[in-house]
Amino acid sequence: MTLRFALLGDPVRHSISPAMHLAAFEVLGLDAEYIARRTAPGEVGPVMRRADLAGGNVTLPHKPRAARALARPSAAVRATGACNCWWRRPDGELAGDNTDIGGLDIAFSRIGFRPRRARVLLLGAGGAARAAVHALLRGGVSSIEVLNRTPARAQALRDRALAQAVGADQAADAELSADANRAADAVRVVAAPQPGAAYDLVLNSTSLGLAPGDSLPLDLDGDADRARFGAAFDMVYAAGETAWVRHARALGVPAAGGLDMLVGQAALSLERWFPGHAAPFDVMREAAVAELARRTESEPRAGPGAE
Repeated sequence: MTLRFALLGDPVRHSISPAMHLAAFEVLGLDAEYIARRTAPGEVGPVMRRADLAGGNVTLPHKPRAARALARPSAAVRATGACNCWWRRPDGELAGDNTDIGGLDIAFSRIGFRPRRARVLLLGAGGAARAAVHALLRGGVSSIEVLNRTPARAQALRDRALAQAVGADQAADAELSADANRAADAVRVVAAPQPGAAYDLVLNSTSLGLAPGDSLPLDLDGDADRARFGAAFDMVYAAGETAWVRHARALGVPAAGGLDMLVGQAALSLERWFPGHAAPFDVMREAAVAELARRTESEPRAGPGAE
């Protein structure tokens, strides 16, 4: 029997997820199909519960709604309030995970960034930033300085981390409890990068870079910033890399865009759906690159957290 998987979101026209997953299904010899389905807010839960779907992914703006539809959310879903991957268990209950976090881990490793004891400057405070904070805390960073043009949103991001810490003693999941405790000391809101401070990573979780002519999320300035920043990561992805990634590399700062995160979360999703199968990361990445190259310049780029 053919297993059906779907990407739920609005919009989904830009998505390269079908190309990645169909390529992987073919290589692994899996009898499965994958479609992108434009989904209204009120349809998210009902569509996830449809008997003809074995599981799928969720993209913007529905990840919080998907989290609320789960009977068995993972620790990562509980920590972030967002689900991007779900599947139907043998008992019929819906389980889900936030594989964006593991996707970030994969992307970090490909630029040689190790979170343990690292100092991070995080640009933005939206849904993508939640996944970034969780991945970084789990990796053992020493500090995350959140810079956002709306300080109240940055404070809300920190407050969420602190709220987890308040209930840490009651947390059933040891990993979630440890992350929450670290958050109390690690996450800080700043109005600007600390003068003269060195950062192991500067991470862009904003949508800057989606549209031609966008300003850079952070203008890196010559020799001084080459020494200040160990690496740069842009959660936005685009064919040919974003202007900010090219800008950082031109200064000699190791940098990468969000494509490896996108492929990583997709690979981890497939392994949730088909336990015992190793996702063919390179095959999925090649399919993603080919699909991006096929797109015309008039089509929208994909922002942080978009599949």
